[in-house]
Amino acid sequence: MALPLWTFPPNWGSSFKETLEWLTDVLQSPSGAEQRRALRLAPRRSFSFEVLVHQAERTRFDLWAHVLGAQPLALPIWTDAQYLGMPVAAGSSVIVASTAGYDFAAGGLAALASDELDTWELVDVEQVSAADLTLASPALRSWPAGSRLLPVRKAMLKTLPEPVRLTDELARASVAFELLEPSSWPAQLPATLYRGKPVLEFRPDESNDLTLGYERLTQRLDNEVGIPRITDTSGYGFVLQQHAWAMWGRDEHTAFRSLLYGLRGRQAAIWVPTHAADLFAAGQTQGQTLQVQPCGYADLVNTGKARMGRQDIRIELVTGEALHRRITAAAAGATLETLALDQALPAGVSASDISRISFMALCRLADDSAEITHHTDADGLAKATLKFRGVRADLEAASV
Repeated sequence: MALPLWTFPPNWGSSFKETLEWLTDVLQSPSGAEQRRALRLAPRRSFSFEVLVHQAERTRFDLWAHVLGAQPLALPIWTDAQYLGMPVAAGSSVIVASTAGYDFAAGGLAALASDELDTWELVDVEQVSAADLTLASPALRSWPAGSRLLPVRKAMLKTLPEPVRLTDELARASVAFELLEPSSWPAQLPATLYRGKPVLEFRPDESNDLTLGYERLTQRLDNEVGIPRITDTSGYGFVLQQHAWAMWGRDEHTAFRSLLYGLRGRQAAIWVPTHAADLFAAGQTQGQTLQVQPCGYADLVNTGKARMGRQDIRIELVTGEALHRRITAAAAGATLETLALDQALPAGVSASDISRISFMALCRLADDSAEITHHTDADGLAKATLKFRGVRADLEAASV
């Protein structure tokens, strides 16, 4: 039995949200050491958006919810819609289209639609190549250039919609779908490595405020009578840091989604710089010595466990080059603090050549869920914010 095709388009004037949910088994010791195991091969994926239905479409929407609301359906991936540059003749088994960065899958479905979205055809995709789709059976009708092509996934409504009647002819409804098939995607972590782990070099979108906090592993013993006893079992402060993306265009959308699949929820670890001006170079910068303006580093985080999460730094030069170093010792002077680095800086680099020095922490995602807010389709704008949580770099990163 063919799946009924959902043809009610989203209202792009409101938010269109896509959620990907991994499942990670995290075994954590009181010392903060972790063993993390991914329990899903691919994330669960869901969409939520608003629709506006008018006149006969409002009635059809009502009948759809009444009759088919609890049945699997064919959901177009609205963010991956494209206009056909070449017509598709009736009886043709090939659709010439862009496929890179689109959610097409061999053995899956696609939909052809008129520009007004009043005529549709659901087709089976047999093969996906760089420039076209091969169909399992020919198209039933002709589709001119300018018609729409969308990937389609098997899905189901999470809950039955409750439309709000705006007039006797117009209604608004919020709908949420969960996909009933796996969504594979190529995983890709950043290519730059530091101590054997990738570095998130992409600067965050700072159009909204980002938080930076800390988590400590404490145990509280309290008999409700005397003074409670609180023990910091690990002695480490684990960074909790937000990082935001404003993605424009399909390439940036594709790269962000590949990053999510590479992180696999809370499983994989990555170096996350603050991308803030944490230290200010001053005085002499030569060899393995870096002098900075006084900030209390030598007094507060010079030794032991206090340094984790604040001992690795990203040094950005005015040329655009970035250097990653580890602080091995610090000394406070009368006017400057002197930091000892594990590797020498390039010859000739002075304080004036350094544009920013940021702390870096080895982190994993704090949550298994990632939400993308699409403001347009994937050729336009989308935003996302992730929270990273620090891990024991001394156990998970290479020593050299």
